[in-house]
Amino acid sequence: MKNEFKKIGIEILLCIMICLAISISVSIMLHLNMFISVSTYIYRLYIMLFLTMVILIIVAFIICIKTNKIFNFTFSTSVLCIGISSLFMALFFSLGPMVIERSYTVYSLAYLTDYNNIYSYDEIRDQFVIGYVDNGATQKRIDEQVSIGNIEKIGENYRITDKGERLIKLFRLIEKIFPVTDQSSIYPKKLK
Repeated sequence: MKNEFKKIGIEILLCIMICLAISISVSIMLHLNMFISVSTYIYRLYIMLFLTMVILIIVAFIICIKTNKIFNFTFSTSVLCIGISSLFMALFFSLGPMVIERSYTVYSLAYLTDYNNIYSYDEIRDQFVIGYVDNGATQKRIDEQVSIGNIEKIGENYRITDKGERLIKLFRLIEKIFPVTDQSSIYPKKLK
């Protein structure tokens, strides 16, 4: 039993090392502007993650062919550790860099940090609208949705596609199962 706990501890250490390798690999790819044509940031992260995962599996396979084991682990255990680590990193990317890239809250807190002062509600709202929304964030989100296929451009206007409607139905189903406090994003009020 003691040997099993030791083996599990070493497997956890292997997973941590794989997570670090994935982090370094994705960071380097981001800094090299790889896959820059993929306009949706999270998809770009997932492509980089998948590429790194494939490379790690190939490396593990080559090592196992030559030595039969990696750090005393079989190829299947190594692949399992790579898979678990990749799932963990996908979750991290969804909750870390993705939130930073899209979040109004992060933008507002960064503004308050950089320009340390006391601001009224109207000043914070105006800064968000002028500094974030009017400064390209809206067009970036529209372009992302067009490239994904959730909306389509018709002349100078946009319309939701069947795919986009299915996505909203899915989000609303998820929201019914896991209710959110503020439903304004999933059930928006019509503007006049």
